[in-house]
Amino acid sequence: MKKLVVLDLDGTTLRNDKTVSENTIKTLLDVRNKGNIILFATARPPRDAYKYVPEPLRNNPIICYNGAAVVSSNNLEVIYEKQIIKNDVIKILDICESCGYNQLSIEVNDTLYSNFDTTPFFGNAKNEIKDLRKMEYKSAYKVIICSEKPIDEKILKLFPQTVKGVITDKKTLCQIMNAESSKWVAINSIIEKFGISKENVIAFGDDINDLEMIKNAGTGVAMGNAEEQLKSIANYITDTNVNDGVAMFLKKYILKMEE
Repeated sequence: MKKLVVLDLDGTTLRNDKTVSENTIKTLLDVRNKGNIILFATARPPRDAYKYVPEPLRNNPIICYNGAAVVSSNNLEVIYEKQIIKNDVIKILDICESCGYNQLSIEVNDTLYSNFDTTPFFGNAKNEIKDLRKMEYKSAYKVIICSEKPIDEKILKLFPQTVKGVITDKKTLCQIMNAESSKWVAINSIIEKFGISKENVIAFGDDINDLEMIKNAGTGVAMGNAEEQLKSIANYITDTNVNDGVAMFLKKYILKMEE
């Protein structure tokens, strides 16, 4: 039976140095060559997702922004999206600042805009420093809180009902998207195209933003380095991203190869 294999990038497919091992690439190609579908689902924006997805595997849409957009892997054309209207973005900024979170970013038209230097959080990722309240735009894919101290989950209850937030990256980031968006919702938006039932979806992840797809997929696989909350609801726990946990699981359960 054909499977849809859905892979998170950071902490799952990518090793800590942000590369994908040759072992993992070969395994994924072998899985695809058996008639299965490989799909990537990430919190990253299209420009970054495309860069990190191995070139031989860029043949299917990529789920970006935690599911707020699905883009073509050929030209990054948006084929599905759920954005946050500007009025709600402004409300979110007000709430964040009233709670003492002043390092803020927004994703608009595949560009990161921030009110501070994001290097400590996003490394060398291109970032335009702007007054986020004075920018001209109609909607944003994501609002991001960046914090050196753990972000208090209480803030999630303060946001407008039209959005939802997820705290990730060891509680240093809060990613806020349209309330109707998630990786799992995005998977469902395109699953019929592949003619695959939910029972035949295998999802791999490591962080809280992978929780819904790990829980709802026919087979949910948590990485060895995953958050404990994810491990507690997964069907399987594989090895870590550094030790090619994705390849290890797929060889055993899809390719039927013993290490």
